[in-house]
Amino acid sequence: MSVNAFLISDGTQSVLIDTGASNAWHDTMGSLYAALDEAGVERSSITDVAITHRHEDHVNGLIAPDGTEAFPALERVWIGVDDASVFTGRLAPVSDRVVPIIGKTQVNDRVAALPTPGHTGGRTVYEATSSTGTLLVCGDTVHVPSLQFTRPEVSWELDGHQPQARAARKELMAHLAAGPDRFVAGAHLDSPGVGRVGRSGDGFTLDYLTPPSS
Repeated sequence: MSVNAFLISDGTQSVLIDTGASNAWHDTMGSLYAALDEAGVERSSITDVAITHRHEDHVNGLIAPDGTEAFPALERVWIGVDDASVFTGRLAPVSDRVVPIIGKTQVNDRVAALPTPGHTGGRTVYEATSSTGTLLVCGDTVHVPSLQFTRPEVSWELDGHQPQARAARKELMAHLAAGPDRFVAGAHLDSPGVGRVGRSGDGFTLDYLTPPSS
């Protein structure tokens, strides 16, 4: 299963959405710091981190394996209000910068937080806008992309409230399929983790974006 995080930047403002697991789970879920280095992004430049939900493969990367804060210039951690209680123990050092999300909230000029409970009570998706269109960073809306686009009614055992999660998935997919200028990014979508959603009968399709050749 892929575990993706996304940095949204317009060259002036940026927000990191999710952080991986650092050293708190499987080794393959702690590669965010190396990925940022590869992309030429200094961790000290990140002031805003937006968390889709409280699970460890999304939030524990706020703390580096040596126990220090992974993002030393961190000013705000955005998270759904019903998931904000996760900031204890390992995550306590950043608890004073938590911004609980209640209703639709602007993270910055281009990124808005949209509460979509179901997988967890505070699960939140983030919508980024630009002249190209909109990108919806959906966190754990989909865990098995080969199945859940064609059959969005199929739920995941870790969905805290399965009927709510199922309804949210269908609603988000219908929104994404409504126009060619709408893109989806998912924590557990296969590489590159970004694509376009279309309709197919009672279900949907996902076409991954192809990265530009260097």
